[in-house]
Amino acid sequence: MNPWFFPEILLTLAGVGLILADTLAPEKIRRRVPLFALLGAAGILVWSLFPASRVLPDSWLNLFVSDGLSAVFKPFFLLCLVTVIAMAARYRLGADESVRGEFLALPFFSTAGLCLLASARDFLAVFVALELVSISLYLLAAFHRAKPASLEAGIKLLVMGGLSTGFLVMGIAWLYAGAGTTEFSQLLLKQAGQGSSPAVLVAAGLILAGIGFKVAAVPFHAWAPDVYEGAPTPITAYLAVASKAAGFVLLLRVFGLGAFALESMGTSFRPVFLTLGIATVTLGTLAALTQRDLKRLLAYSGIAHAGFMILALGTRGEGGIGTVVAYLWAYLLASLPVFLFVNELERLHGSTDMRHLDGMGRREPGPSLGLTLCLVSMAGLPPLVGFPVKLAVLANLWNAGETPALVVAVAMAVAGLGIYLTPIRVMYWEREADAIPARRFPPFLIGVMLAAGLLNVGLGLQPKFLVRVAELSLNPTPVVQPTGK
Repeated sequence: MNPWFFPEILLTLAGVGLILADTLAPEKIRRRVPLFALLGAAGILVWSLFPASRVLPDSWLNLFVSDGLSAVFKPFFLLCLVTVIAMAARYRLGADESVRGEFLALPFFSTAGLCLLASARDFLAVFVALELVSISLYLLAAFHRAKPASLEAGIKLLVMGGLSTGFLVMGIAWLYAGAGTTEFSQLLLKQAGQGSSPAVLVAAGLILAGIGFKVAAVPFHAWAPDVYEGAPTPITAYLAVASKAAGFVLLLRVFGLGAFALESMGTSFRPVFLTLGIATVTLGTLAALTQRDLKRLLAYSGIAHAGFMILALGTRGEGGIGTVVAYLWAYLLASLPVFLFVNELERLHGSTDMRHLDGMGRREPGPSLGLTLCLVSMAGLPPLVGFPVKLAVLANLWNAGETPALVVAVAMAVAGLGIYLTPIRVMYWEREADAIPARRFPPFLIGVMLAAGLLNVGLGLQPKFLVRVAELSLNPTPVVQPTGK
């Protein structure tokens, strides 16, 4: 296959094309740049579903791999891109409500890095892919230059992102010093023959700390609420779903399927994962209960969901890996529509305070019903798609005999109901505030939210799709054999 047709190359070319079109094209063409961006993202998503788009030439195989995990998550990241581009096209950047070309192009570059990360099999490739993702996100978080909170979000993301990169680079350096290689398969072979040296254990700890920042795990979570609140809402959605998923893909690659996947490493790091998971799900849940801003609520909610997935990883084995993959897909299907709704709410009212939901269930029944279904899915209640994946986490903890972690997870799952039932109560049971003018949502939002809610119900009743992606992610062989070209 011609390498020019790889999704990563197409994403990069699309990003460059959007910048050139916004800069050099006539005004008539520039007004259509958001449409071009949306069509381009959707086209690359469709192309990524074909096996031919996943063929890798032999010259790439030392750094990247085409396997089940990459086949599952490249469409995941591209679906996030399509949604974020649709949100960005309607986001208000200034008084003229225009969208700059760079605001649409940078997510393409970041998604190219995410797709590379999904296939990475060497820590050097991981580092390059992460930097491509991170640099784009630093710019996007601070893109709303007229809004001080956006500039603050960009600075905080830059500082914390640089700190996490420092941990990662130091871990890679220790790893190379202790094992003499940075390739995942070679690391497995060396550890299988010689065992894990102290230097390798230190390296694994530093790398875990670096990835902990990416998934906002406690105690590396402090940046998330302020960045989520201050960044433009489309970028908040991208950070909360795509970037967080990338961190878990990296955890699966490093600690689940390669590099540090041996049982000897699992014995050392299993308590670490369980402790991180308990702390993360507890803090995220309890902090989210007091939030009145929807973006901060979703930030702490994302931390809590990360805690559940870390607990699943702590059980080790294929069951934990498959559970994390299914959980990420369920999280995407439930949370992205909520962020789409929040984007429209901010467009209408200028803020994301929960008080704007007062009385919405009566005046906007369609979007309210869709939002309710998505929030109930995030809460993990049946028959929504969030229920089977959260139940799978608890089942993994039970089967692994991790009773303390299971007790905490059950308690936080119950306490977490308050996070998502509070907005529902505001929509349906609180009296509409006279001081807040009622504004109508656009008609397309009714269809999108209802479709998203029904999709969450359908997959909750028939979760075969989640089972399929979990099984496919565990396939260690290339999905399509390399052509050698």
